[in-house]
Amino acid sequence: MADLRSFLQAQFAVAGGSLPFERYMELALYDPDFGYYGHHIKSVGGERADFATSATLSGGLSRAIARWIEQRSDDLSALVPQGKVPVIEVGPGSGELAEGILRALGWRGRRRIDYHVVEVSAPLARAQRERLGRRLAGSHQSLEQALDVCQGSSLIISNELIDAFPARLFRWSESLADFEEVWIEWSESGGLREVFHSISDSADLRQIPRFRSNDWREGDRIELQSSVDRWLRSWTPHWRAGAMLTIDYGSEEDADFRRGSLGTLRAYSRHQRITGGGVYAQFGKRDLTVDVHFGDLVRWGEACRLRTVSLRSQRRFLSDYGESADVMARDGVGDAFLVLDVLRQK
Repeated sequence: MADLRSFLQAQFAVAGGSLPFERYMELALYDPDFGYYGHHIKSVGGERADFATSATLSGGLSRAIARWIEQRSDDLSALVPQGKVPVIEVGPGSGELAEGILRALGWRGRRRIDYHVVEVSAPLARAQRERLGRRLAGSHQSLEQALDVCQGSSLIISNELIDAFPARLFRWSESLADFEEVWIEWSESGGLREVFHSISDSADLRQIPRFRSNDWREGDRIELQSSVDRWLRSWTPHWRAGAMLTIDYGSEEDADFRRGSLGTLRAYSRHQRITGGGVYAQFGKRDLTVDVHFGDLVRWGEACRLRTVSLRSQRRFLSDYGESADVMARDGVGDAFLVLDVLRQK
């Protein structure tokens, strides 16, 4: 296997010397040999991890999702010829959320479902199989594959998945009176550095409300997770019926994404938040993440014929499903996460 220096040299050479930030983020997170999720991640939650999730901090979310599964299973069971309702968790991390859901369902509830997971990270997939064993009906590398196995009908859940999708990164230029896209260059002597390119799809960006504001300042940054749109369009044709629950940190308010020269991009290492130029240190050994714009998520989902049932705070979701006393339902953290509930439209 090549060393990191040779890997970066090859990647940038093939790309002509520079990569759009979205591609850089994809490699830093998902390359199987050098990416954070592809190779370096050790665990989720706990002292040895770089970050924790709601599921690793409390059991309330598992119990609430279990009740959601029971509710939605009643709606889907008539469409499932084999009698068991498939549940697909995408990006299960350590498997702790899945374990909590299965425990909360009880033996009767577990007999009514088949629990599948989708995981692209080899280290995490191994951890999930070790933790969940024969309680898993299947472990898959893509949602398309999982849906095909489930004959197109399934309940789908994810927790803190979307924030790790690669994002395009933009910077406002006063001289251009427009955004520039952030690209990354690498040299053996100077390492990684940002460069700025004009945007070929500037007119399309202006159709997105938060890109139309006239009060940007020099150097202000903002992200767009176009990769999520492509991902939704890739697998929704395989989904015939069911419901999906998407939980993540972010907002639907454009104003919440106005963070000046830092944007919402940051890295995490040993539970420490890193912003600015520090996100480029230790390639592949730190988690990279952005806040999820749920307005984009709703818009892209509706374009794929997904019907929005509700978009509510995690605090409200936990309360609605009997977990209002849970630590993750408290003010602050309970409102920092949103829960999107959608149905597959025929």
